[in-house]
Amino acid sequence: MSIKNQPNIFKTADDLKAWAIDLSEACGSKLINKKPNVSKIDALIEKFVSDYNENMKSMVELKNRLEEE
Repeated sequence: MSIKNQPNIFKTADDLKAWAIDLSEACGSKLINKKPNVSKIDALIEKFVSDYNENMKSMVELKNRLEEE
């Protein structure tokens, strides 16, 4: 499954933690001489931005509905 098709990373704390671990692993390690996977880092950051924006849009819509009541 591609990163874009995975569930929203903000749905649960475990989903966000799994995303963070994936990002950490994609960043590589000097300790074990593992180079960063730049394309995976880009995809993970895009996923973060997309999911964050989706959540913020939902929260703004909810706030506006509550203010109308």
